[in-house]
Amino acid sequence: MYRRNSVFALAVLGLALVASAAAKPALDMPRLFQTRPKPPPPSLAFSYRGWRIDASKAARVQSPARTVRAIKAQIDIVERLGLKPEVLAFMRAQPIACDGRSDPAAEASDYVPGRGVVLHARRLDARKPILLYALLKAYQAQRLPGGFDNPDVASLRRQAAARRVWPKTARMLQSNDEFFALSAAAYLYGAITREPYTRADLRKTEPQCYRWLAALFDDGRPRT
Repeated sequence: MYRRNSVFALAVLGLALVASAAAKPALDMPRLFQTRPKPPPPSLAFSYRGWRIDASKAARVQSPARTVRAIKAQIDIVERLGLKPEVLAFMRAQPIACDGRSDPAAEASDYVPGRGVVLHARRLDARKPILLYALLKAYQAQRLPGGFDNPDVASLRRQAAARRVWPKTARMLQSNDEFFALSAAAYLYGAITREPYTRADLRKTEPQCYRWLAALFDDGRPRT
């Protein structure tokens, strides 16, 4: 009798445990099958490698992750150029912001005196030195004697126009700041999509400008 009662009690307990487990399946579901929350988007006001960026206006034209990734790629280009410490420190100190334009024809970057460097987020390309171009304009405005009216740059631009190697409509010939920014970008980075195109082209067509840039950025030791 005692044994029969014990078996009966165990059977009842087992049924109770099964019923309890069936009543709360969600509580015992393995965490492996639960959905993990997505990480929040990166901040558009951020610091990277000593640079400070405010890209908050770009939120209206593309995802924050894409904007941050594109700007970091531009900074990486400048950081890899082997610039002199004082030149790199100057560039890192420049305010950098993104606009909220969605116009595909808008300039990818520019320097606005009193405001700093402005990037067009949707035009950034990791293969092109877009940030460098604008930073070089800032460097001319703030570090070269006479700024945009620097006499050396003006003379080199006149010489380039007189040689007629490049079309009259070439952007580098339209103003002193364009001449300096594009020539220096080709010299430092090696290749750009506008005249003078490459460092080799600059050395061949504008040898005096090539040597002047070497003196300015590399203590007279030209890049090859």
